[in-house]
Amino acid sequence: MNAKNLIINADDLGYTQGINDAIFRCHGEGMLRSATIMANGKAFQDAVTRARCHPRLGIGVHLTLTELPSMAPPKEIPDLVDEKGKLPPSPSALVKSFLSGKLSAASVKKEIHCQLARVVDSGICPTHLDTHKHVHLIPRVLEAILEVAPRFKIFRIRNPFDCTPFWATAPHVSPGQWKGFFTQHTMTWITRSQKKPFQRRIERAGWVTTGSFLGISLTGLWNPALAGFLVRRIPWGTTEWMVHPGDHDLDLQRSSTRLLKQREMERDLLLSPLFRQDLLEQNVQLKNFGEIKTC
Repeated sequence: MNAKNLIINADDLGYTQGINDAIFRCHGEGMLRSATIMANGKAFQDAVTRARCHPRLGIGVHLTLTELPSMAPPKEIPDLVDEKGKLPPSPSALVKSFLSGKLSAASVKKEIHCQLARVVDSGICPTHLDTHKHVHLIPRVLEAILEVAPRFKIFRIRNPFDCTPFWATAPHVSPGQWKGFFTQHTMTWITRSQKKPFQRRIERAGWVTTGSFLGISLTGLWNPALAGFLVRRIPWGTTEWMVHPGDHDLDLQRSSTRLLKQREMERDLLLSPLFRQDLLEQNVQLKNFGEIKTC
């Protein structure tokens, strides 16, 4: 607790070639030390090949239980995929499947196992894991993760509870984006009731997570003023900062993600000399999950 440790983590490694390009560039030239890879992303193999040339980039797993094709054979998880072998379209659809009794925990565990196995079998030793759309907020998904991931020697997970202050941050949001900030921040506020149960479950399992987390409230809204403001507010201990750098190419345009040109803003932010200077002035120590023992 006597240092300001910051894990800047790029989500969606392996999703598209352009995202891979941006992440590895931000690692090589910028302030990025951590990323999480999608086992079922189209550019997974490209990411794995390039990761071998960047051993200082800590790579975790971005478990994906929505939107993309499954890693498990569809016939083995028929209650989790549609007729085309695709996972549920959204977190809410995943929750509805659980609540209706249609979806079994066994299928979720099977898919998690297959995704983790693909990453580990590729030669990557995962530093931690998080989930696409933060579906590990769903208690039954979290329980499945806590059961399956230790088989792969994974004991670190994202703290998904955004601590971005609302009123202090709002003046730094770009004109025209305040509504988006309000909506996203409200979503984080709604989930806060789950924070203590989440922390207790993680502690009982002996897992590690960070003391603070930033990124959900400002997804797609980043600008240099916002970044500088939050750097000055990074608390003592360890904080994770979620980012989504990427190049806006044709593959990304054709994908289902809502983050397109915004990814280039985040890429440029991570490459900015001003951002680097802000971190230095605040004595922030950049880390990845593999470099910390307790958060």
